[in-house]
Amino acid sequence: MATKSRLGSKAAAETTAQETAAALAAPALGFTFVTEANSPFPDGYSISGEEAALADFMAGPMSENDPLYERYVELVDRKDRLEHMQARFETRKGAESVVQPEEARGMDQLGALVDEEEDQMSLHTKEAYRMFMGRMREPGKEAAPIVGGKRAAAALRSLWLLTGNDNPYADWALLRHEQTIQEIEKRLARQTQEAAAVLAEIRKKGLNYSILQSAQPQALKLGYRSPYGYAVSGLIVEFDYYVRLQKTLARKNLRSDDEARRAIADITRSIRSVFNETTRFDRWLTREEIRSLSRADFVPDADEQAVKRVEFVSGIFGMVPAEVYTGRLQPRHSRRRLVLSTAERQLLQSVGKKLEQVDGTDGNEAGGDAREQEAAAAGLV
Repeated sequence: MATKSRLGSKAAAETTAQETAAALAAPALGFTFVTEANSPFPDGYSISGEEAALADFMAGPMSENDPLYERYVELVDRKDRLEHMQARFETRKGAESVVQPEEARGMDQLGALVDEEEDQMSLHTKEAYRMFMGRMREPGKEAAPIVGGKRAAAALRSLWLLTGNDNPYADWALLRHEQTIQEIEKRLARQTQEAAAVLAEIRKKGLNYSILQSAQPQALKLGYRSPYGYAVSGLIVEFDYYVRLQKTLARKNLRSDDEARRAIADITRSIRSVFNETTRFDRWLTREEIRSLSRADFVPDADEQAVKRVEFVSGIFGMVPAEVYTGRLQPRHSRRRLVLSTAERQLLQSVGKKLEQVDGTDGNEAGGDAREQEAAAAGLV
């Protein structure tokens, strides 16, 4: 009986609480209104729905004697309430109700992410150091300059920034760089493993040969401002270790001097070839004539300047591949706006289909070489 009495008291208390809440709630409106599922108001009031319903009334004199006038006043009040709700949301940074206002404001006081320590790269070999530094054309000499890793990193950052202009050729340049670097890294990994396996096999027989290292390795400060700079440094340290292994094999009579030199020279040429192509893209795409190039330049109703930019860049590099233009292929890092409307996506697909019909890749490359030679002769390169 005592249990039943307590349960009855609890039910009565809950009923009283509900009645009190109902009494304190805002009085029901004396008219019907449009509702929506995602309304910010508890009663489901729809501002956009009411605006549509009252459009004719608001287009007229809006007489206070009109029965719709009360609905109009409510609409104005709801808009004002929504503005206050949105302002409070912004002030609280969208934090949940359990978060104190001063805690929410702390989000604005957060500083930008910075490195805990200064990024550095330690190198042991002159070959890797030269790969990083590059070499200018020596005055009075005919030897061609060598593009180094630091110059390539700067070119990659420039191309990365151009992706923010929705430049499809910048995307293409970064994709080509990534693909060729990955191929070189695979070669480096395979040949490094092969060299390490030789040392491991000798160790099984009782000869524990150490890997050569610099008596005074040099630490270089990096401080890159794009992800691609760090990718270049990663490649160079892998190359540095590879050179150490090759020279170790030659020093310990496990490989001839000529074999080691050829192995190092082969990888060196491959890396420099990638750096050269990357800087070539940068040199042309940052020219004033086509610096503002974007995907919008390729649409059928583009203006005259846009048409000229497309003709210019396609004359140098050939037509950009359709899968790059449409975004089906994207570089690992990009500043391009990826959230597109349905209309924008449809337009990209439409232009992409036309690009797929463009044939003659070899002819485009030959045309690009001829165009570049003409520009070089004119002193434009």
